[in-house]
Amino acid sequence: MSKIKIKSSDIITFLVIFILVTSIFGLYMNRQDTVKKNTIEPSFFYNDIAFYENSAGNYVVYLQTQGDPFPVEFNLDPRTMSDIYVEKNIKSKIRNATKIYSTYNPNTDKATPARMVGSIIELGRMVPFVTVNRVSPALAYTEDDNPIDLDIPIKTCSDATLEIPVILFEIGEENKIYSEGFCVHVVGISGDELMRSADAMSYSLVGVK
Repeated sequence: MSKIKIKSSDIITFLVIFILVTSIFGLYMNRQDTVKKNTIEPSFFYNDIAFYENSAGNYVVYLQTQGDPFPVEFNLDPRTMSDIYVEKNIKSKIRNATKIYSTYNPNTDKATPARMVGSIIELGRMVPFVTVNRVSPALAYTEDDNPIDLDIPIKTCSDATLEIPVILFEIGEENKIYSEGFCVHVVGISGDELMRSADAMSYSLVGVK
């Protein structure tokens, strides 16, 4: 009997649906937290920014918008990320983009697909907040999957431009975020550490780290 192989795109579709459903619930909870914000003391301050830990154990900060402060939720504690190098002004690499690709090697055996894709989705939530054109990154691969998935384009750092930058998620020897031209590297030493690096960049994009 031949084995059924689940394509990476199927995993991604499931995860995106899951994130959307949980985000709707999270938005409702955040709205409740917004009402309570003026009556509850912050859980802690980090770099002079107030953090509120919600009932789900996530960390909420309030970004100033044209109207009321807008709650943004993070999975990881910013105090645990001081060891992760984040290049200064990394936001400038994507701020004026008209399209952004988040890319990775689908054949890597150093991180589980769930962790790799989870990192991409979590960082992708923050990108529209900090880009002029409110861009949500599109998924890409650095090389063809096996079997080939015609729905996913191939994008590498050599394709990165001012208008269409690339964010490359990869496993390396150090947790760090840096750029080469308009290609942003998000690096973790493992799948779990890649999640930390993605959150560290998310914090940096909104001015926390």
